[in-house]
This record gives sequence, C-alpha cells and structure tokens, in this order.
Amino acid sequence: MEISRIYNIALFGGTFDPFHMGHYELLKNFYEETGPDLIYVIPAGHPYFKENVGKKVSPAADRIEMTRAGLRDLDIPWKISTYETDKDTPSYSIDTIGYFREHGVPEGTDYGHLKIWFLCGSDLLFEIDKWHRYREILSSVTLAVIPRGDDDIDEILARKKELEEKEYARIWISKFRGRDISSTMIREDPEKYRDLIPKGTYDYIRERGLYDII
Repeated sequence: MEISRIYNIALFGGTFDPFHMGHYELLKNFYEETGPDLIYVIPAGHPYFKENVGKKVSPAADRIEMTRAGLRDLDIPWKISTYETDKDTPSYSIDTIGYFREHGVPEGTDYGHLKIWFLCGSDLLFEIDKWHRYREILSSVTLAVIPRGDDDIDEILARKKELEEKEYARIWISKFRGRDISSTMIREDPEKYRDLIPKGTYDYIRERGLYDII
C-alpha cells in the first residue's frame, strides 16, 4: 500500500513595517530546525489591531517589497503571499489558514496530505483564546512557538500543556531564542539601527525615502 506524502508548509504573518533581522533570523532558524517544504511569508493587509488604536501603517506595496528585499539572500524555500494585502477587508488568521489549506500545495504535485505550521511568538500562547474562532485555529495547524531570549520557559511549557489538554492543540516550541526587536524603534531612526535591518530592506528604505530617512 502506497503511503501518501505529506507536504509541510509554514505560515509566517506580520505587519513587516519594516521587515527586520528578528524576522530574518526566526525564519532561518525555524527552517534549520524543522525543514518545511515551503514557508509562506504573509504581509498583513489591514492590521486592524493596530489601525483600531490609531497607529499608522506603511502602504502594503512598500511592506511587501521591504520583505521581499530582506529575504532575497536567505537560502531557504520561501515565498511572499499577497493573499491578505489583496483583500479589501481585515483578514483573520482562520481565513488565511483556510485559504492555504486549499491552495498551499503547488499545482501539479502528488502530495496526499498537507501539514500547516503557524509561526508565532510565545505571547500568542497566552492570547490565543481572544482570537477569532481560535478553537478552529488550534485544531487545524501546529503552532510553532518562537520564544524570545528573556521569556519564562516554564510558563510557556505550562501554557503549552494546558492548551494541549484542554483544546487538543498541537504545539511545538523552538530551541531558538529570538531577539526582541522593535519595529517602532527602527522606524524612528533607521540609520541608528541599521544593523537590525537586512541589507536589501535597508536599501529599499533608502531608495524610497521611507520613515523620513535622509
């Protein structure tokens, strides 16, 4: 009996305003740990959680190109998805997951099953029950949690166990510890924090004169 092959994809969404070394390093290390077939990087279309509190977000076209430029020399299988930026309405994670459930496997391949990893910071573990249709999220993906360097690992593991027991969630904790880099800080002074920005992204910021860079 032939065993159907599993196609592994990872979804990594964010505002990416701008894309920075924290994002770059997260993707690089996640791939080295798990080896997915493809990582979809998904700039947020209408980040309602920021817009609702009056935060200004750069145009989607610039955020897409900053991300693409920053990823250019990252030698892992990645692809930019404009699924959320192409929409006129806010995108909920469950809708994005549903889209990739249907369209995540490349056409012309014969994979029988699809596994979806959903990359997130450890803070999501403690907020997931506030998300739209969160139980459907937990039942349809494996949460790939990337702690930051100063996170309390015992608390993370306790929350992981709680969600696995109560919600039957599938949760994986990375050994990598991400840097806590503030996009706000970078926007305020891209030159000062140049070392926190991938070269391609920095060059794009300069070429477009974003964040009032001179």
